[in-house]
Amino acid sequence: MKKMILPAILVSMTVICAQNGVAQEQTVMMHVSGMTCATCPISIRHRALQLTGVHTAMVNLDTASATVTYEDSKQSAQEIAQAITKLGYPASIAGTK
Repeated sequence: MKKMILPAILVSMTVICAQNGVAQEQTVMMHVSGMTCATCPISIRHRALQLTGVHTAMVNLDTASATVTYEDSKQSAQEIAQAITKLGYPASIAGTK
């Protein structure tokens, strides 16, 4: 019986946090154009990770894409795309997970 209580509490807390507007981790996939060499993804990843609330950034030169995980209360997908675009790599939101 005790083993079932903890998971139930965790699920309840997750639901309460989501309903109360507590920050949720989001993942956005972006198309990023203008990358021409192996240094480009490194620059994009570095810039994304400088943004408040961004936890991870994976950039792929071959697929011209980026996947960024962030806290939605501190950053938006659009703001992340704009920061990457200002760096010189036009970015557009392809989808979310």
